[in-house]
Amino acid sequence: MTVTIASASRPGATASRPAASRGPALSRAEMWAAFFSRDRRYDGRFVGAVRSTGIFCRPSCTCRKPRPERVVFYPTPHAAARAGFRACKRCRPELAGGVAEAERSLAERALAFMREHLEEPLTLAGIGRALAVSPSHFARRFRAATGAPPMRALAEIRAGRAETLLGTTGSGVLEIALECGFGSASALVRAFRRRTGNTPAAWRARRKKGGRR
Repeated sequence: MTVTIASASRPGATASRPAASRGPALSRAEMWAAFFSRDRRYDGRFVGAVRSTGIFCRPSCTCRKPRPERVVFYPTPHAAARAGFRACKRCRPELAGGVAEAERSLAERALAFMREHLEEPLTLAGIGRALAVSPSHFARRFRAATGAPPMRALAEIRAGRAETLLGTTGSGVLEIALECGFGSASALVRAFRRRTGNTPAAWRARRKKGGRR
């Protein structure tokens, strides 16, 4: 298994349009109609800020819509932020790629942290704390961006490191497993099988014989 981060073109990711291509000015009635109906076509043309909550959203946000008199519209997220409103955590209107961009950024930070600390006894909760998010939120967003659970991705990174050590050192399987952060040789074997289709011992033997993995 190779962990990859989804591209910005996945369904549901809508980038904000540059100001020059926003099209003709919209009336308040048009903006309210688009905001209320969660019309994705208007994402990037304006944001709606809710006075009662102090939060602004993109038109397509799935949050419950307030009464129209409680909403004020701004042409850009920057304008709404300057007026004192905060960006919605659900639709992430301040990011060009919206939620998809936020998920990619979180996954990239998580993968970098895993690589830097792979020899440590990492847990889902511990990684979440390092990224300042709850374990459940982290797991959900990471999987959305990569297609894999965080701990499976960590095992893949560790197995990759183990593959390098198996090919460049004479260390035993248990020693390599512990050096890569696995709690046991059996945990390394399971992850290594998923990665290569072989056990570490069989992979090393075939490599020594010059055979293909």
